[in-house]
Amino acid sequence: MTILRVAAGLGVSAVFAQAQTYSANAAFNPAQLPAGQIGSYQVTVTVNTQTARTLTPDCTPPKVEGLEMSSNPSIGNNQSFRFENGVVSSSLSFTLVFQVRAEKNGHYTVPAFDMTLSGSKISIPAASLEVTDKPTEPSNSDLVSLETKIRRTDLYVGEMLPFDVTLYWRANLRPDITGDLDQGGDAFERVQLKGRNDQSSVSKNGQSYFANTWHSNLVPLIAGPQKFSLSLPLQVTIPDPRGVSDPFIAQFMGPNSPFVSGQQRAITAESVPVELNVQPLPEAGRPEHFTGGIGTFSADEPTLSSTSLQVGVPVTFTLKVSGEGNFNRLNTPELDLGSLWRTYPAKDSFKPLDTDGYHGIKTFEYVIMPLSDNITLLPAPQVNFFNPDTKIYIELPLKPIAVKVQSAAPGQSVPLPAITSTTPVTSNKSELVSLHIDAGEWQSSQPALILQTPLFWAGQVVPAVLFAGLVITRRRQLRIENDPAFARRLRARKQAVAAVAQARAAAAKGQAAEFYSIAQRALQEAASHDRLDAAEALTWREFDAHLAKRGDDVDVRQQSREIFESGDALRFGGFTPDKDALAEAAARLDGLVQKLLGSA
Repeated sequence: MTILRVAAGLGVSAVFAQAQTYSANAAFNPAQLPAGQIGSYQVTVTVNTQTARTLTPDCTPPKVEGLEMSSNPSIGNNQSFRFENGVVSSSLSFTLVFQVRAEKNGHYTVPAFDMTLSGSKISIPAASLEVTDKPTEPSNSDLVSLETKIRRTDLYVGEMLPFDVTLYWRANLRPDITGDLDQGGDAFERVQLKGRNDQSSVSKNGQSYFANTWHSNLVPLIAGPQKFSLSLPLQVTIPDPRGVSDPFIAQFMGPNSPFVSGQQRAITAESVPVELNVQPLPEAGRPEHFTGGIGTFSADEPTLSSTSLQVGVPVTFTLKVSGEGNFNRLNTPELDLGSLWRTYPAKDSFKPLDTDGYHGIKTFEYVIMPLSDNITLLPAPQVNFFNPDTKIYIELPLKPIAVKVQSAAPGQSVPLPAITSTTPVTSNKSELVSLHIDAGEWQSSQPALILQTPLFWAGQVVPAVLFAGLVITRRRQLRIENDPAFARRLRARKQAVAAVAQARAAAAKGQAAEFYSIAQRALQEAASHDRLDAAEALTWREFDAHLAKRGDDVDVRQQSREIFESGDALRFGGFTPDKDALAEAAARLDGLVQKLLGSA
């Protein structure tokens, strides 16, 4: 990856804006130069703006005795844009490059002066050049450096803290990122150099540098004292000033230009380690149903898709939480509605208000169903978070919603409240008994009588077995013809077993909707094998009442209910099981069907 720099030709105007701020620096490049060789004096101005208009620089540096300087500078620019909170802003760094040369060794300083930019006065700092026969070879840290800025050093596990990563490189270099950012260890989530970034130019130790700043987030994962640092592998080309006839080419055509000679160097830019104190969230005051949110959040009053409700008809209950913090770890707030409501898994969505995901709005949509027409109030969700600045847990006071619930429509099936039982579930499995071996007695070998030979007994038994089989088969056929209940049981058993096989196949393919539809039919067939009416006509209420009448175990009833409810949650709520969850449900279904077929 190459850090972007845009060459702007030889024009002297740039498109920019009214609400703007300026920064400027000046430096010689290189800071050391052999006598008689051409170098450059560079003036860089950075403008941050929002509304575009044309800016024209007017720059005439003071004359310095013994230092030759061109009067017509070359101009190039670095431009970047960013979108934040619905506003597009821009940053432009343009550099005026003057050719310089000195015939004698010595120390030359261009003093501070003022330039104008479309009528605005800008102060340019002083810059110095050393002319010597033995220029010092720049170190890696002189060429590139990496810096992190973290606004505080006390953090909490799981907190999302914005911080900046800035890469500096000398203005005559082009750095290429050759590998991944390394932060060492697993104490923090992986930092990515993506999202919003700013480009600018700065002066450090008399040298002109470009800077690229990424705005990222730091998320600690392990409590305790932690050191945080970053390193970034780069490939840079160091131009040789004695082989450059025009510093504009070296500055803006890039070190890979055929007009520029230089040395390529692999450099790892490393930031200074920062000591951080990572603390676990306090136990004192933690809400029972903590959402996991760390930051500063607020919530709009929840809304219902309709306040005129009907028993057994699902509606959508919407909650919006906004602010700043770890939205990626903000879980669905607890919604405790009691036994008179049916709730399904909530869906959530996130709308970032910046490119870092630190500011935004998270929306939770609950699908709920009233089970009684006596309901008058809908409780609000329990929205809470931990504020790392005040170091306390915050509960947001949300108001309940007044509702009016109509009775269920005639003939409408209404889900039942949860099944409860005080009878403990016990296992029917018998314990294994260890083998017991007794020594036998020795017997002498004697000739076998004909009555003791296998051939004799086979000739007697086989015809009897065949005859008995024919009798049993005929009696079974007659019973099927004359006993509808018996025929129904056989057919239901066969269809239930076939439905289980089909459900297993759907689960293996990850077809959740098809699996739960077939699973419900398998349970209906297995439970109604002793009924004459159609199995598919069984509502959940009738299904559960039939199991209770037969005396089925409460655990069987509860597991059957879970399969029915999961099918509803798939249709109405945010339930999206994966293949592993479907495989487990298929295994439970097989056991349930066997139990239902074996009872009654």
